[in-house]
Formats: sequence, structure tokens, C-alpha cells
Amino acid sequence: MRIILVRHGQTKWNSEGRVQGRTDIPLNARGMAQAEAVGEWLSGRKIDAVYASPLMRAHDTAKAIADRQGVCVKLLGEMIEIDFGLWEGKTSRELSKEFPEFWVDWSWHLDEEKSAMMRAESAYSILARAKRAVGAVMGENAADATVAIVSHTMPIKLLMADAVGIPLENMRQVKVDNCGVCEIELHKGEQSKLITWNERGFLMRKGLI
Repeated sequence: MRIILVRHGQTKWNSEGRVQGRTDIPLNARGMAQAEAVGEWLSGRKIDAVYASPLMRAHDTAKAIADRQGVCVKLLGEMIEIDFGLWEGKTSRELSKEFPEFWVDWSWHLDEEKSAMMRAESAYSILARAKRAVGAVMGENAADATVAIVSHTMPIKLLMADAVGIPLENMRQVKVDNCGVCEIELHKGEQSKLITWNERGFLMRKGLI
């Protein structure tokens, strides 16, 4: 199975550098254009099913893909973004002042106790639910299917890092941009194969980065 992981398009909070997490912020004008661009870019391929996080920025990006494939968007709750707890809605400047210790060392999300202190979800919890989501998708579709899942930074980064063997401690170095496309090939009982990581040339050609 080919799984295409797409991060949602840009939102106002993305452009302001605010942490979104579970806050349900819609796409801005650039984000809508990015969604249309990724839908157009993927329209040359047959995609058997399109899934999305229930947050509107992911769903609306997924719809731009699904409409060109003649399929409906299926919601995938376990691919929702991290609950960032006390960080949600804050800018980098605000976080560096309010949480200096945690801002300098982002490894807090690898520690269940520190994550609880931040009222946030840990990386291990996110990875576990994201893998369950992928397992469910594999169970619903044929082994040779191609599916698209539109999600968020943390679930995509964690799934990609896990798929290619990058330690979670190095996850912050992993990049996934708005409407960046990652693709992996998965077969039960076999090592996953990396096809594409954060492809965004189609956005660059349209001046949407």
C-alpha cells in the first residue's frame, strides 16, 4: 500500500507563528491556494481513498484532493494534531518568556510526566494513535491501494520518523511544511519504504511557499 501523508495548508496562526494544536483554525487564503495546488498535483494519480483529521484545516485540504479523485473525505480521528495544552495559541516569543526551560529543551514531549505538567499529549501517545490509524486504513483498503491522509505536523513527523528509523529524540530536526507531501510504501510484515519526504516543488512553482 502507498500512503500519502499531507500536512494541511496554511492558517492565520501558522503565518503568525502561533502554536495551534487542537485549536480549530481554518485555512487562510494562502492555505486554500495551497490545498488546491496539492489537489491538482495529486490529480494525475489514482488515489483510492482520502482521509483527514477532523480539524477543519485538515478536512478542507483533504476535500481539495478528494474532489479531484471523485471520492469523499473520511474522517480519521486518531490523526488529529497534538494537544499542546498550555502552549496553544502562543507565539514563540511568548513561549520563550513564559516557559523558558521547556522552550529551550523541547524534549519535554518525550517525557510523560513533563507532558502532563504542560497539560499536553506526549509524543509516544501521538505515535501510538497514529499507528493505530494507519493500521485501520490498511485494514479498510486493498493491499495495492494508494490512500491519502491529511493531518498535522506531529502525527506526520512521528510516523515518518518511525517508518525510517529516526530516533524520536531527533524528531525536531524533521521538517514537514504546510501542504508538504510525504509518501511511504507499507506491506504487512515488511520494512516500510520511503518514497517522498516533504515534497513541495509544486508549491514553489506557484509561488505558494
